[in-house]
Amino acid sequence: MDPQPDGRDHRRIAEAALLGVAGLGFVLLSRYHFGHTCDDAFIAFRYAEHLVAGLGPVWNPGERVEGFSSPLWLGLLVVGKMAGAGLAGWAGALGVGFALLCMVFVHRFALALSGNRLAAAAACVAASLLYPLHYWAAAGLETALFTALLTAAAWSLAAGPGWPWAVVAAFLGVTRPEGPLLACAMIGLAGVVHGWRALRPGQLVLALAPFVAWLAFRRAYYGEWLPNTYYAKATGSIGDRMTAGAIYSFPGLLALAVTFAVMGWGGIRQRRALAAAGLAGLVLATAIGAGGDWMWHGRMLGPMLPILVALAACGVAAAPARRRLVLLLALGLGWPTFLTRPEHLARAAALGHLSPLRYQEGTLVPTSFAAAAFIAQSYPPDALLAVNHAGALPYALPNPVIDMAGLNDRHIAHEIQGGLHQKFDAAYVLSRRPRLLVLNSRTRPGTAGMWYHPGYWEGETALFAQPEFRARYRPVPRFWEWQWQPPAQGGFILLFERIPE
Repeated sequence: MDPQPDGRDHRRIAEAALLGVAGLGFVLLSRYHFGHTCDDAFIAFRYAEHLVAGLGPVWNPGERVEGFSSPLWLGLLVVGKMAGAGLAGWAGALGVGFALLCMVFVHRFALALSGNRLAAAAACVAASLLYPLHYWAAAGLETALFTALLTAAAWSLAAGPGWPWAVVAAFLGVTRPEGPLLACAMIGLAGVVHGWRALRPGQLVLALAPFVAWLAFRRAYYGEWLPNTYYAKATGSIGDRMTAGAIYSFPGLLALAVTFAVMGWGGIRQRRALAAAGLAGLVLATAIGAGGDWMWHGRMLGPMLPILVALAACGVAAAPARRRLVLLLALGLGWPTFLTRPEHLARAAALGHLSPLRYQEGTLVPTSFAAAAFIAQSYPPDALLAVNHAGALPYALPNPVIDMAGLNDRHIAHEIQGGLHQKFDAAYVLSRRPRLLVLNSRTRPGTAGMWYHPGYWEGETALFAQPEFRARYRPVPRFWEWQWQPPAQGGFILLFERIPE
């Protein structure tokens, strides 16, 4: 007779089954969300196009403004462009690849922390169901890259006092505007976890060198110590910023609190576990301090979630068996915002795709390309444009563009008071005499005898109220409709042309 399988065989089978479920879930959900490229991604794409064309990392030729969020992500986009890849597809493929790398680091971190292969596999299953991970992976932004690096940072702290933590810190320093803070935090956490004597001078130099080099370049090329995006987004009232950030980050605060509780009940109190939780908490704190974000679906909170998933899985595995069901229920109550909904799982399993109406801006991107095609056919390439949505439409055109929201405009970002998307200067925009003003409306043109209905964004409303606008600009009798999920129902892109003098 064949010998009966022992407990180790059962555990190997269970581990393989869990990893198989995680892999299947990752593939199906990655496929389901692929094709979603958000409008903001085209800002970095425009910088990459100009850099490859020899114009430098600029928004408009001759205007040195750092309106992108990630030097490392821009470099990866440039590599794809130089290789002949389409930037949207290249960015999407990179994002999914980094999301997969994140899954690998979730497994390695949970295994290093607990020594329990089943717990590590279970953490992979939970990570494969994280909605923000999949929603933003292929969206064209650096979110998946940042998420993978943060998870790698947690693993490097648990792995030992070698060089991995310094390598991860080096990349983190040039991945996001808050990256330098995280790189410095990695030095402190590595000292706490591994002992200060274990830190070598070479590790410290490596951890800080990329950021310091980019800082020197930024100062020499752009004339600033901080990126233009910081001034455009994070310089409003501290009280208003903290309030908005706390509201935006509440689901993340709840997830962090529940994870800490599960760690405590499971007896997970090692320095390396607490250091990883502290790293996740620092990411959450920067989201609060920055005032949150106008993009939901967990874009600013998602990067910390894989770390919390691994910590929670280790806590449940280490807890007495009688407590595990209670801990799982607690996690279910604390994490629902970030887990993929059953209906999305069902559609993914049926090999469906996320509806374009569920994209961050609905069908704004293809509609912007359609409007850009009309502009390219009707106006010369040197005609100055002014836009609010500074993504796909400017990317599709060679024209110089005024970013009315200030991300790519030094004057609006630096000299106008306000917080996130509250900065605008209608008089300044009109003083530059753009040939075309690209405006947006929630109401169909012609309704109630009006072509343009203000109220889409306060910066456009202020522009419409200017006497010079009414005197010097006339509507172009053409508009483009885009759709979005109810109840907003999308909007309309309209053009106003300057009347020749």
